[in-house]
Amino acid sequence: MKKFLGNKVFYMTTLSIALPIMAQQFVTSFVNLIDNIMIGSVGSLALTSVTVANRVYLIFNSTMFGICGAAGIFIAQYYGAKKYQNCQKILNINLSCGLLVAGLFVVALMTVPRQLMEIFSSNPAVIEESLRYIQFAVLTYIPFAMSFSIMMAMRAVGINKIQLIVGLITVVTNTSLNYLLIFGNFGFPTLGVQGAAIATAIARFLELGIYLIILKRHKHFFTFSLRNLFHLDTSLIRSMIRKAIPLTANEILFSLGLAMIFLSYMRCDESLISAISVVDTVMQIAYIVFGGLSSAISILIGNRLGANQIEEAKANAYKLLAFGVMIGLTISVIFIGVAPLIASFYNVEDMIKETIVMLLRIKSLLLPIYVYNVCVFFTLRAGGDTFSTMLMDSGFLWCAGVLLSTVLSIFTNLSLVQLFAIVEACDLLKLFVATYFFKKGRWAKNMTLTQEVVY
Repeated sequence: MKKFLGNKVFYMTTLSIALPIMAQQFVTSFVNLIDNIMIGSVGSLALTSVTVANRVYLIFNSTMFGICGAAGIFIAQYYGAKKYQNCQKILNINLSCGLLVAGLFVVALMTVPRQLMEIFSSNPAVIEESLRYIQFAVLTYIPFAMSFSIMMAMRAVGINKIQLIVGLITVVTNTSLNYLLIFGNFGFPTLGVQGAAIATAIARFLELGIYLIILKRHKHFFTFSLRNLFHLDTSLIRSMIRKAIPLTANEILFSLGLAMIFLSYMRCDESLISAISVVDTVMQIAYIVFGGLSSAISILIGNRLGANQIEEAKANAYKLLAFGVMIGLTISVIFIGVAPLIASFYNVEDMIKETIVMLLRIKSLLLPIYVYNVCVFFTLRAGGDTFSTMLMDSGFLWCAGVLLSTVLSIFTNLSLVQLFAIVEACDLLKLFVATYFFKKGRWAKNMTLTQEVVY
């Protein structure tokens, strides 16, 4: 047991890294919950429509997570190796890639929005309402791509507090505008789901503006120059692409897998699909532990690997796994208890409220398992073992969750709750796959010694 327990200094260091990120994500997730409740108060049609519309955004978000994850691997290790110039070069590459990906999604949403919505729903009313939302939600993609790239780069070098401040400003702006534009308060027009999309777009542009001002003043390690986005280090691009391809492919396949599972839930009972939206939003509060632990792993493992302190990185990995599971257990107990209270906030049918409670409790029971698997994922990623992350993450999802949900939703009469429980329980099996790759140890290496560096 000793290798799973750290001393006081270890936990104080971990908390100093993780808490600002967890605080930022808690504020963001809590405000997202308030937004979700606001949209839900318009009616279940509005809530279902926004849920359907955001399926495309989730795929985009996952793609960005893969690109930024690959960049974060190199930034964390180069920072540990004190090769600071390369950290900035990687951020420039990340920003350029993010803008390219965001541009492609914007073009798709502007040219074939109806066809994209019809993938996830056959209900004409849901599709029409989703299209009204997307009209303005499409404006959020480019500013989010840039802000997310900057934020993840800062995390990789341990700059966390500034993100909490920026996050607070963004979410307060978003929530205030939602209150004004969704319901038409204080003389503003009543725009419903369109108001929610406009509020998010304005908040995203404000967030990006703040980050660019911070970088232009060069007070937080990184800087920003538009010219540098067109003068990239080709040798670093090659190195990053080798890691980015499997990592980004994993995120895209994972998000597509979630979309396939979502279609299975729609096949089971489309009338209850708004409950999935509520559960996803509420669980984002529980998942704040993921953001904090990912940042701690990046510093306490990624930086150590970059500094060639391999054994210390391994020791930290075991301690972080145990620490994460303990936090997961605590949050799990809390969420099981408050599930009925959360459901009571929504202006939806009683059957949907009952479904929300059951789904929340299923997710909450499995939260310690989710945390364990996520910690292993980030540990493998910190060491650049991106192929193993793809096998244990998207590979497992398609072979287990997608396959099971598709077959069961077509050939059985399982209820939505029963199917949901079976799909989520797959993470119990995933735990053994994750443990295998973790113990294999391919992640415990210093990549900065093998990368071609150009100064």
